[in-house]
Amino acid sequence: MPLDLPSVRPSRFRRRSAGVGVRGSGERTLILAVSLLATAVTVFWGYRAKRVCGGPPFNDAGRSQTFPRAPKGDLVPCYSDLMQLWTTRSLGDHLMPYVHGGIDAHGQLFGGVVEYPVLSGLLIWFGALGSDTDVEFFIHSALILAPFAFATTILLALMTRWWVLLWAATPPLVLYSFHNWELPVVFTSVAAIAIMAYGASANPKTGLRRLPVRHTAIAATVMLGIGFSLKIYPGLFVLPIALWVLTSGGVTAAGRRVRDWAGAGWVVMTAAATVAVTQLPFAIAGFDGWKAALDFQKQRRADVTTNSIWYWGLRYLTGGETAMYRTIVDIVSPLAIIVGIGVVAVVGWRILRRDGVYPWLAVAASMLAVFMLFHKVHSPQYTLWILPFFVLLRVRAPLIIAYLVADVALDLSVFRMLGMSSRVDGRNWQWATGVVAASTWVQAVLLAVLIVSFVSSPVREPLASYLSGVTPRPGPLTRLATADSADARVWIGEPTLNRGLVTLRPLVASDAPALADLVDDADLPLYRWTGPIPRTTDAAAAWISAATTSTTRVAFAVLHDGRLIGTTSFYDVDAANRSLSIGYTFYSADAMGTAVNPTAKLLLLDHAFTACGAVRVVWHTHESNDRSRAAIGKLGAEFEGLLRKHRRFTRSDEASSTTSWRTTAQFAMTDDAWPSLRESLVARATRPESAADAAREPV
Repeated sequence: MPLDLPSVRPSRFRRRSAGVGVRGSGERTLILAVSLLATAVTVFWGYRAKRVCGGPPFNDAGRSQTFPRAPKGDLVPCYSDLMQLWTTRSLGDHLMPYVHGGIDAHGQLFGGVVEYPVLSGLLIWFGALGSDTDVEFFIHSALILAPFAFATTILLALMTRWWVLLWAATPPLVLYSFHNWELPVVFTSVAAIAIMAYGASANPKTGLRRLPVRHTAIAATVMLGIGFSLKIYPGLFVLPIALWVLTSGGVTAAGRRVRDWAGAGWVVMTAAATVAVTQLPFAIAGFDGWKAALDFQKQRRADVTTNSIWYWGLRYLTGGETAMYRTIVDIVSPLAIIVGIGVVAVVGWRILRRDGVYPWLAVAASMLAVFMLFHKVHSPQYTLWILPFFVLLRVRAPLIIAYLVADVALDLSVFRMLGMSSRVDGRNWQWATGVVAASTWVQAVLLAVLIVSFVSSPVREPLASYLSGVTPRPGPLTRLATADSADARVWIGEPTLNRGLVTLRPLVASDAPALADLVDDADLPLYRWTGPIPRTTDAAAAWISAATTSTTRVAFAVLHDGRLIGTTSFYDVDAANRSLSIGYTFYSADAMGTAVNPTAKLLLLDHAFTACGAVRVVWHTHESNDRSRAAIGKLGAEFEGLLRKHRRFTRSDEASSTTSWRTTAQFAMTDDAWPSLRESLVARATRPESAADAAREPV
């Protein structure tokens, strides 16, 4: 039997639904693409900013004669330790670090020894291979360092989604990617956290941890041991992880906490063994050279190059860099670090008693802040150490912004103060010195605040879910895409439906004046059960706005011979269950009792059942609205019962608006019943005008 299909104008919903494609893995791919692109931009910018410091002519040692000053007009000081060490550590001799050389009576390293832990020294040696000038060494070193920036970006993106941009798209990567050898050590600390997250995450097949607590912590500790042999500070994180293992990751048995002393011991021994494996070959091959690096750091003074609170604070109390000043720094600095780390560990233990899980990540971040605050050296590039914790933990935005602003101010001024910029004169030097002192203290105050803030900071999602063994919620774009896909218009569309003189088209804002004039005062009693009818243009505009912005409703203007005579809607649209309701319907008084309503319902039901594949259509009306109940029943919908206190209801004929609870009469029609019910509805509807429409009438 041919169907009397309404004419449907092409709608926007098909194009809209086709554009909804960002889901789960799609959002992950987008995050990775954007963050890696941002990393490429910042890393390349950093490379260009530092590269301009060197170039021909070179002296006999391969040193650029222009170093460390860039061409005039440089914004970012181009000085970098990568180029600086080319001659100061005789890297052009290509000697295996630590195996040769040592430290002289004046505290100067010689014979290929560098002041960094052995793995950083090994990377420096690799960068020097095949290099004859400081520029070649810089380029080779940049090629070694850059992959660690991208690898860190990938891990942070997988653990924090869009928060990774705090790492990938902020100034520190520009300023410090190729300033010193920080990127490898930052990667090891982030990789250790990623291992902890992976081990704790739920296996999708079993719902259990992917790796046992001990195995996870031991694997992470190997990375921390490697990090220790790169730049020391990741070794701090062994303690909070060991304490976490000691408490069995929060596991309890028979109401009592389990203490895994053996597991904690394995963590500490693994860290020690990893450090031994990386350090002993150099200590055995050249003990004097290996020890020289340690002696250099021990003898290093808290001078103008260190940007520490000791130089910019204590020095003024001791009358300068006196023997007393150096003695106090040598004693108080390590003591403050040890005490601070101990206090933070104890605070973490108190949080364990409150929450049931030792907050190892927050404690690790707080310990790092302690180390950075009280250590006698606070180089600008240490910002790369703390930056991942801004990404991983829910630190308050003002703290992050203030820290990064102070960091930029410090970096842009400290090298001008030290005379390593083309923009140096007496006035600029004095100005730069003031900025260095101020920014050093701003960062110090912020680090003190962060010590407290870090230890109580929640972990960002989805890392928090991974660490808790819970499946993380979808990302924000995925949730938006899911919401968009559930929008009524995605399934139903916004069609224009027509039969004879009756047209249903999407309701638009410009319909407000006509909608406001639809009901005369004399006719208000007819709408007593309809709910509030908009009577002014402003009220009608608000009514239309609410209707058209709802994600579960598609509102139509009902036109007869081109004149707006009413409105109706699909609402409670549930695409997943192929169900919807028809309502929010009212007409002008002169349209009541005519063929307009049957025609409108025919158009709506044809679209719902035939065009969209709905299986169920529902009507709701006030239990006392006899006219509406009769009209719905005449359509063939079955009465399903009363829904008590179903909706709030405001009487339209009352001068003072009073809202109460409505008991709703519910009717429904299914796709099984629609073909037979349709025939009677066609007979009541407006006759089709064209021959083509008539040809589609059922026989």
